[in-house]
Order: sequence, then C-alpha cells, then structure tokens
Amino acid sequence: MSINKLFETTLLASALTLAFAQPAAAAWTGNDNSVELGTTITNPAFNGSTVGFSGNPALTNDAWGMQAAFTNFYLPTSAQSVIIDARSSAGNYPAFSIFRTNVAYSGDTVGVDTPAEVTGQIHKFNSVGQAGDPGIIWATGPDGIVETLGYVSSSSHNYVNSYGGVIDSGAHDISNDNLYETGVTGAIGVTGNPAFATTKRYATLTLTDLQAGWYAIFVGGADIAGTGGDITVKVTASAAASTYTPPAAVPVPAAVWLFGSAMVGFLGLNRKSVRV
Repeated sequence: MSINKLFETTLLASALTLAFAQPAAAAWTGNDNSVELGTTITNPAFNGSTVGFSGNPALTNDAWGMQAAFTNFYLPTSAQSVIIDARSSAGNYPAFSIFRTNVAYSGDTVGVDTPAEVTGQIHKFNSVGQAGDPGIIWATGPDGIVETLGYVSSSSHNYVNSYGGVIDSGAHDISNDNLYETGVTGAIGVTGNPAFATTKRYATLTLTDLQAGWYAIFVGGADIAGTGGDITVKVTASAAASTYTPPAAVPVPAAVWLFGSAMVGFLGLNRKSVRV
C-alpha cells in the first residue's frame, strides 16, 4: 500500500470513528463538575452496564465504549486527597479508571490509531492502558487522555484484554510519575449479604496530593455475572489543600503522538512486506 493510500485510509477510518463517538460526559447532580476543597459531587444513576469496563470473554475483555461511559470533573485547587467512590444499586460489579486530561474529555476520538486498530476503535478501549498504549491511542493527546493514573475493579476475577492489558481485581496505581499525584490506593467490597443478587458492591480510589486540573473517569461493570443496575459515582476532595510541588512536566507535542502512531503503522507494513 502506498503512503498516500495509507494516509487516505487512516483519515477515512478516523472519520467513521468520529461518527460513532460516545455520548457526551454524564452530568453531575446540579450540573456541577467542579470539586472544591471539602466538597462532594455525585451522579446517582450512572452507567449500569455489567461488562462495560471488562469481563465479557465474548468481547475479548476490552472495555466497550457504547456500554461503559466517561465522565469528568475539575479540581480547582490541589487537594491532600481526592476519593472517587463507585457503588452499585443492585448486583453489579462497578469498576473505573481515572485519567489526567487537559480539558473536559468525554470520550471522543482525539488521536489516530495504527491502521490495524482503527476499525471499531471507539468500541474497543484498553481501559487500563497508559496513554499512547495500543487500544488507547485514539483517546490520547492534548485534548484527550494525558496520563492514566489508576484503576479499580470490584470483580473477583482477573482478566487480560486483547491488547495484553492485565485487568486485576482490586485497586491499582499505574501512573508514570508524580506529576499529578503522589499515590493511588483503594478498596473493593460489598454492603449487605453477598448471598443475595441485590448485594451492593463498591470500588474506591484515593488519590494523594491530586493536582489542580481536569480528570476523566471511565466507569462500567466488570463482570458478566452481574445483574446490572445503576452505579452511583461520588468524587470528594479533602478540606485541606496539598502542599506538594510536582516536578516540572516535559510537554509532549501533539505531533509526537501522531508520529509515533504512523511509525508503528509503517513498521507493521514493512513486516507484512517481508512475509510476502
């Protein structure tokens, strides 16, 4: 395939992907997504999919954009800690990932994947991948995901998605550095009797010294055994401001993301040529 043809194919696939972009980020109660120190914002009836985050072997354990959903919040002042809490209203297994963004990111395509990943990219999402990893490149960039900070899954099962991403039960810190926080911890559990289908499960993450700015949360169920039910999401900032001073960030121009994606595509074409 010629370079021009490859470029045209990539643009076409990207345009098709945009046509299937996810809906806008869910609104918080009172339509207020700003979390001032000592306050909490709530969405009492968020995405109720049982397998939107991971967990369905038929969907290669990827997060599927049309079933799970993004929401976002703004932290105007760096806080000593921010707690994100997701709880099911019935027999669901809530899970979520937390990302640093530069804007209120709702899940639209902002990057270009390698040709092999373009088809259906908005449906197949590597929910635990670091920014720029396969399956998340389409969401990576200055207007999208800048860094993946952590994830938590209330399912007792561990999974490997089609991108090789390991989705383990429990809470996990997967940040690259201390630019946006100094630690990610969390917990999972149940309220009520686990023997009943109406048991409410929860998954929480606590981000220490979370820096001021925009953040996106990707929320969904993580186990096909769930019976569904809305997920309540709460974000609470501590009353005390953080005194942590992060190291200076080294900005990555948008062109670098695109160049990296293009290089991977060209290398893939070269490997195919060798096989032929």
